[in-house]
Amino acid sequence: MDRDTFAKRQAAMTSNWYENVKRTHGDVKAYIASRHRAYLDRWQEAGRFIPDGAKILDIGGGNLFPALLEYIKSKRLDYHYLDIDETAVDGSRNLAAEHGFDPNKFSQGFNDQFAFENEAFDCIFSSHCVEHSINLSKTFSELNRILRPDGFLLMAVPFGWEENPEHPYFFNPEQWITLVEDAGFEIRIAQIGREYPEHGYDFFIAARKKAPYLITQRLDPNDYRKENYDYVSFTDPCISYFGNKQITHEGNAAHLRGDDWSIEIKPAVKISAILPIFLNHDWSAAIETSVDGRRPAYTDLFSWFPYVQPVRLGIPPGKSFSPIIVTPIGKNASSRSTEGVFYGFMYR
Repeated sequence: MDRDTFAKRQAAMTSNWYENVKRTHGDVKAYIASRHRAYLDRWQEAGRFIPDGAKILDIGGGNLFPALLEYIKSKRLDYHYLDIDETAVDGSRNLAAEHGFDPNKFSQGFNDQFAFENEAFDCIFSSHCVEHSINLSKTFSELNRILRPDGFLLMAVPFGWEENPEHPYFFNPEQWITLVEDAGFEIRIAQIGREYPEHGYDFFIAARKKAPYLITQRLDPNDYRKENYDYVSFTDPCISYFGNKQITHEGNAAHLRGDDWSIEIKPAVKISAILPIFLNHDWSAAIETSVDGRRPAYTDLFSWFPYVQPVRLGIPPGKSFSPIIVTPIGKNASSRSTEGVFYGFMYR
């Protein structure tokens, strides 16, 4: 995807967000007020790592509001703002100017190309923006470059998989930590919370810059980019379900209850990778997945907080497949059941 298309898509998503709020919540003003309270909480959560008077860059600042600007003023921050959406930049710049901020410190641009000098900032704040990157490796390299040694990266991101293309990646929390560490940061805080009403749980990370960006990464973001895979829904004919009567299709997933169900997947083409997509939650099963008659792979789907995550399975390149079989094999000590919630699979 070229940059102009990417930028237009991001701006359209912002515009569509308001229409979705009208449709799902009705009272847009009340809902936005709740979002503002949540966003201010996020800033205050990050604030204990932001010294008074620090020079800070807000990446993906979106639509600012008076209460947030007053909080930033109370800490006497040298505040700089960046967003990809020109409409949000113009509105936030004008509002900030009314509150005494320098409008020249507000700019429009991508989160992987910064027109700032090396080590320009004491802190970087970004909430639900880093994941919107056309080149995530470059984004983390740039974050390291413009942050001073021992400066703090304060970021919040969603995690897991969703069919919605607004979030192009499907990292779990551990994988987000790997990305941050390999970008030269030392994790100080990594906590999962439920800050925004429509997004459920998200991941807040406070990390201190301790080293240069590592050229050799443990994780390739492109392996976790949804557009690099084809998606097959749980209703596709290549998927068969077996077991007891407690297999139902509810919403956008198949719910498999009990402990004697199984899923058989027969992709219609040769594949190099297949990723069955399951909900991780406190009723989830531990599952066993066998591919092409090889030794089964074990995956524990239990999680205290619900999120959807693909299970990565390797396939011999160019090889015709045998059926991929998924079965529950029990539960860990904390799980309440062996239920499976299956959304389909991705492949390439």
